Amino acid sequence: MRSFITGLGLAASVVLSPAAYANNVAVADSQAAVLASNAAKQTIDGLNTSLKSQRERLEQLRKDITGIQERFQKDGSVMSDKDKQALQAQAQSKLNDYNGTAEGVQRRIEEAQTAMLKTLMPKLEAIIDDLRKEGNYDVIVEKKYVIWASPAADLTKKITDRLNAAK
Repeated sequence: MRSFITGLGLAASVVLSPAAYANNVAVADSQAAVLASNAAKQTIDGLNTSLKSQRERLEQLRKDITGIQERFQKDGSVMSDKDKQALQAQAQSKLNDYNGTAEGVQRRIEEAQTAMLKTLMPKLEAIIDDLRKEGNYDVIVEKKYVIWASPAADLTKKITDRLNAAK
């Protein structure tokens, strides 16, 4: 009951908000617009190329770890304690290597994403402001927060096109 009342209060606040009185509203999926841009595609392609050897290393380590687990399950009952410890040490070493490599890959991805967004965000903001002025929009809402919008109200493709045209 409490969540119903909270939901009702939230709905009332949306209806009574200034956005509810806007005459000209548009939506945009800014993340999709950025990811569809040529700059993002180039960044992703470059990143995939530069990380290829690390990803292959991760796949090999995953296979090695799986092989060690299978060997332990298959032969563990007949192995000596010394052999079990050696196998566990080998698995731990591979797991540490895997985790270190995965963290490095993740860090490189985050760095590339941050650099890309640092370049694209000012352009994105300027493009959205230009579209707002051109379309005389009272409100432009992030598409993921909208239940339904006419395809004609979606500015995502226009944003991507302008990002691609911007230098």
